Amino acid sequence: MHISDFYQELDQLFRTNQIDRVEPFLLQQIVAANQERDPSAVLAVLNELVGFYRSQKRYDEAIRVAHQALDLCGHEYILGSIAHATTLLNGATAYRFSGQPEKAMEWFLQAEEIYREKLSPADEHYAGLYNNMSAACSDLGQNDRAAEYLQRAAAIMDALPERAVQAAVTHANLASLYAKLQRWDEAKEQIARACALLQDRPEAAAQYAQFRAMQDVFARY
Repeated sequence: MHISDFYQELDQLFRTNQIDRVEPFLLQQIVAANQERDPSAVLAVLNELVGFYRSQKRYDEAIRVAHQALDLCGHEYILGSIAHATTLLNGATAYRFSGQPEKAMEWFLQAEEIYREKLSPADEHYAGLYNNMSAACSDLGQNDRAAEYLQRAAAIMDALPERAVQAAVTHANLASLYAKLQRWDEAKEQIARACALLQDRPEAAAQYAQFRAMQDVFARY
């Protein structure tokens, strides 16, 4: 199975809004990858299926498939790999969207352990993980802890100039969280950082306008 061809065809289905064809396509690809005895391909497709079910709010099915993917990791000696961490991350996100943030954090923390073994501390993968962990902490009402994870994500993104837009969004999310905690000086600092990152980027004009509006609101406090 040529995994690049798989992703191209999947992307084409989404680009052309053929959503009704996505699930049958993914299920067919799982069968094909199993017939070819290609566990890495099976795992990749299972992870895409988890994400698809989550996007369709079919959370029970997303969680079921995430467990199937984890079982595959164990059977095929993929445990401890980045692919295993990705599976944990996808399953954790499904748990969070299903209203189970405690279980989500359990899986996020397992993914973080693998990252620590396999990646450098500044790797971009951490930023995505910490953004997700922050959201789960917010769901649990642990806003100070949520802010700490966003701080870690922002520090990583700030070191990647090509990810300025994503960094700005992270700073804006952190500003919103600080505002929720009524830590206004920190909220103002973070939204100013978000605006500074986007002010010379025409492609992000809509987000820049949104962040400037937030900055105007925060200035009242």
